[in-house]
This record gives sequence, structure tokens and C-alpha cells, in this order.
Amino acid sequence: MTQPAKLALALWAVLAIAVFSITFDWKTRQAGVDFIRSQVARRAQGAPLDAIDHGFRPRVRSAAVESALWPLVMFVTAAGVTLMSSRRAS
Repeated sequence: MTQPAKLALALWAVLAIAVFSITFDWKTRQAGVDFIRSQVARRAQGAPLDAIDHGFRPRVRSAAVESALWPLVMFVTAAGVTLMSSRRAS
């Protein structure tokens, strides 16, 4: 693999990490807002409040899984295209 191809893969990896970070942050924020809304609704109904481990943690786990899909697809595609173009240039 050539040096420019290695650099391109490193830059794609950095971009994939940035995309994951931004989407995970957004989805975690949304999960927090949804959890708070559900707690307010439970309080208004007189139902017992849900624990953070039981109500919020599963939402964060699903946010992590959902946020990892696009960067993974993006990096795998970019790596494939970069490797194909690197081999054609050789």
C-alpha cells in the first residue's frame, strides 16, 4: 500500500470517528430528553419513577449502536475504494 493510500485511510478513519461522535452525542441528548419526558409523564400519572439504569441506559446503548452504523458503512466503503484506486495506480 502506498503512502498516500495510508494517509487517505487515516483521514477517512478520523472522519468516521467524528461522524460517530457527533451522531452519538445527538442521539444521547435526545435519549436524555425522552427519558426526562417519560419521567415527567410518570410523575403526573402518580406512577413510580423509573431508575436511570432501567430507563436511560438502554436508550444510550441503542444510541451507540445506531450511531456506529453510518461511520462503519462509510469507512468500509471508503477503504474499499481507496484500496482499489491504490492498486490501479500501481
